[in-house]
Amino acid sequence: MDIQEILGQLKDKFGDSFDITKVTNALKLLDLKNLSLTDIISKLHADGLLSNVGNLNLDSVKDNVIDGLKNKAGGMLGGFFGK
Repeated sequence: MDIQEILGQLKDKFGDSFDITKVTNALKLLDLKNLSLTDIISKLHADGLLSNVGNLNLDSVKDNVIDGLKNKAGGMLGGFFGK
């Protein structure tokens, strides 16, 4: 992944609530070939570059995953029981 792809994914996850210039400069110092997006997010969060958005978004991501699983399970079970 290149820096532009990573920035795009970060914007999808965190919106515009982080300093793109600081994050770009931090990404230039990393060996991006050996890191997953999760590793990159963890590193940026540890460096304080995503600290303003981390807790709120992590909670909303957890909620969205749980809601998604509930909807998927409901759809699957609804099909079995003629819902």
